[in-house]
Amino acid sequence: MTYPPDSNIVSILEVTYGFGEMSTENQEKASNERVQRLLQLFMQILPKLRPSDMGPFLKGLDRMPPRFSPHLVAEPPTMHRMASMLYGDPKPTMGDLSRDLSLPPSTVTRVINMLEEQGFAKRVPDAEDARVVRVDLTDVGRRIHEAMEAHAVQSARSILECLTPEEQIILLTLLGKVASSLNKGTQ
Repeated sequence: MTYPPDSNIVSILEVTYGFGEMSTENQEKASNERVQRLLQLFMQILPKLRPSDMGPFLKGLDRMPPRFSPHLVAEPPTMHRMASMLYGDPKPTMGDLSRDLSLPPSTVTRVINMLEEQGFAKRVPDAEDARVVRVDLTDVGRRIHEAMEAHAVQSARSILECLTPEEQIILLTLLGKVASSLNKGTQ
């Protein structure tokens, strides 16, 4: 279940809990949905929190050799989002990655080159248009992404653990509003 960013807390509580108590199975399902939603929201919010005055510094990093670039170490949310895009279907193009991650094409190229050098990703021709190049994870890259995802889910669970289900929904609703507001500013 997803919660629109403009949802009010009372309506979400009514929809989520309805009338009467939830079964254990439904409670577990709702808990899993909240964990996934928390991860989605963090992936939207964290990249937007980079100070805007870092632009000239980060632009200078484009001239660095890929394996020494602080981009690759300093921005795990970006790496996670990129791996998630590569894990899904259809496979993204370099342009898709650049647009969706709000990164310059040169940075995306550098990161993909590094992932290819390490054996985590590969470039593949598009099935319908041979001029288009898509990017995919290798089997090793997929296993690493799955391990990263499992770790992220466990971390999100531990964050939500101290909150009641009602507080979790309130937190997710508020983070959704923050993410929506930040996204409006970048469109």
